[in-house]
Amino acid sequence: MDSLAAAAANCRCSRVVYVGNIAFHAADKEVLDACELIGPVRSFRLAADAATGKRKGYAFVEYADDATAQSACRNLHGHLLRGHELRVGLADRTGASGRRRGDHDPVGMDDAIHAASLVDFSGQRHAAAVASVARYLAGLSRHQLREAAAAFEGNKVLKEHVPGLDIAMEMVQRLLDMAAADAAAEEAKRKRRESASAAADDHRAKMRKLEDGGKATAVPAGVACV
Repeated sequence: MDSLAAAAANCRCSRVVYVGNIAFHAADKEVLDACELIGPVRSFRLAADAATGKRKGYAFVEYADDATAQSACRNLHGHLLRGHELRVGLADRTGASGRRRGDHDPVGMDDAIHAASLVDFSGQRHAAAVASVARYLAGLSRHQLREAAAAFEGNKVLKEHVPGLDIAMEMVQRLLDMAAADAAAEEAKRKRRESASAAADDHRAKMRKLEDGGKATAVPAGVACV
């Protein structure tokens, strides 16, 4: 087996998966029940706007172990819920912390290999195809991936008659899901930083008010004391 395909097969996944494309009218329990089809869920968070409470259409789900998370990525991806096909990918990949890439930067080999690890392939021919596609996709940007997904979405004829295209498009979607998870994680971090900063500012303001309250009030000039 190609060394890249072998790396994909042995890629270590996190226990947290990103579940996207959730119908806004789907109940929390419906989404959770779908996730529990794969295995027991340790934690479940359906993302919503803090100010309005409006759902954002994605959730983070923690499973008991890496193997179950991998199974969710393979088997829950594409699951139909309230007319929407769920998009499932890893929310936190090994070595991904601290990495920030722009919309036009290459996704890189690490993410390409990780996307390959989520594709169900068997046999030398399929393994070679996955490795070849991974090398190519590693040089594309998120912007280019979105363009590719839009160009081939719903085109069953091409998928059926172009060898390996179905594998390529599945990996493209996995990479886009991973990018969405990264963006969601960055947004969550930004909000936590803003919240912590606001709390610190509020605390400093209260301390200044207490300090000012303990000081003697100065008598304005020209006013006689009685």
